[in-house]
Amino acid sequence: MTVHLLSLHPGTTLHDERGLLTVRHRWGATTTGPYTPQLAAALRTLADGPTSLDGLAERIRTAARAETPAEPQLALLRHAVDRLGHTLLRHITADAQVLATAVPLAPEATFGREPAPDAPVVLARAAHLRPVGDSLALESPRSRFRVRIEDGRAAAALAALARPVTAAELQSSVRDLPADSLDALRSLLHATGFLHPADDGSRAAAAELPAGWSFHELLAHDGSRAGLRDRQYGPVYPLRGTEPPPPPVAPARPGRTVRLHRPDLGRVAREDRSFTDVLENRASRRAYGEHPLSLAELGAYLYRAARVRTLLDARPEEGRPYAVTGRPYPSAGSAHELELYLAVHRCDGLDRGLYHYDPLGHALTALPGGPGTVDRLLHESAAATGGAPPPDVHLTVVSRVKRLSWKYAAHAYALTLKNSGVLLQTLYLVGTAMGLSVCALGGGDSDTPVHAFGLDPYDEIPVGAFLIGSAPTAP
Repeated sequence: MTVHLLSLHPGTTLHDERGLLTVRHRWGATTTGPYTPQLAAALRTLADGPTSLDGLAERIRTAARAETPAEPQLALLRHAVDRLGHTLLRHITADAQVLATAVPLAPEATFGREPAPDAPVVLARAAHLRPVGDSLALESPRSRFRVRIEDGRAAAALAALARPVTAAELQSSVRDLPADSLDALRSLLHATGFLHPADDGSRAAAAELPAGWSFHELLAHDGSRAGLRDRQYGPVYPLRGTEPPPPPVAPARPGRTVRLHRPDLGRVAREDRSFTDVLENRASRRAYGEHPLSLAELGAYLYRAARVRTLLDARPEEGRPYAVTGRPYPSAGSAHELELYLAVHRCDGLDRGLYHYDPLGHALTALPGGPGTVDRLLHESAAATGGAPPPDVHLTVVSRVKRLSWKYAAHAYALTLKNSGVLLQTLYLVGTAMGLSVCALGGGDSDTPVHAFGLDPYDEIPVGAFLIGSAPTAP
């Protein structure tokens, strides 16, 4: 036997506020109407655990006295259930076993009222399963619900719904569940936006990903915005109580140190091109001069674009519980999590090889790695630039992403991509001002720089690449 149950989300509380029944929940507070003991008792039952709506109605009828008709209280209950849809969990049970639970994830979550159609239906292409707590969870960036799959028979139904099926075809594929339970599951998935009609056996347009979107990009976009989901978001310092913040500057790598030239910024200010000239002439240039970039030019370039200008200690009493740096480009929360790793192909005064840039000491540290490692990075740059000649220097932008995730929850990766874009534009503008050939790369294989520079693939993640070289001599 299939039973539909309701419960209020854990942590929901009821209050009599000046004669009005107010329900306080994770999205705020909702007033459902006049406070009556019968309605309050019914909603407290929902707060205690799953209960059927028919069972609540029967409680109200039983409690009603002859002089107090039950119908007004039942009307108040129906109104309250409608008003609290964004904090009500909906459960489907079969033989006293919960099959699935729909959990609203946002205040605008609206549970559909239409039953699943008799025509073939199919799961949305953006739907995915993952473990959450002790159960599997069906989620989608296009739904404001999570459906907890709490019985293996429901999971088997999801597998069958990966292609368009009718109710009869679903029943023949999942024989462990009675027809009414499968119908209830289909309706739950349809009402929460996971199941869509399919016409003529093909997937309906509503079930497909939006045109131009891949699944992973849609999921990343949804996760990068607040959305009032049931997750931590923003500067909430999720790791503050478990580990110290990562240092503001990456620890020095072992190896030979190459001190770099520090330009006279006063002279640079007097002799540089105007900002408008630099901005208007910025372009991706993939042709390089006969003579290589010099070590002095490379030093001046890194100094102007990426050095540490200031270092400030943590000041918890001022709301800054971690040390920060100031650099020529901005960074979310002043985290400045980005590091620069260099594969030097040709540079007058610097050996061909791999290096890490120390922005605080303004120096390069030579890293292990033979000519073949440099060649592999250059090969990727050639593939990304349509076979352009190798640059003098291939820069890999690497994120120490925990500098961000120590402070920000849910969107640290999105922030580091934004920071990368800011840094890449700064590299462009400085290169243009210095008369160099510069070009950002639009993609690449993350494994290549991870192996080349000996990175931890989840603590130090490649997020960008940039090419630098001397400019061709004008004819």
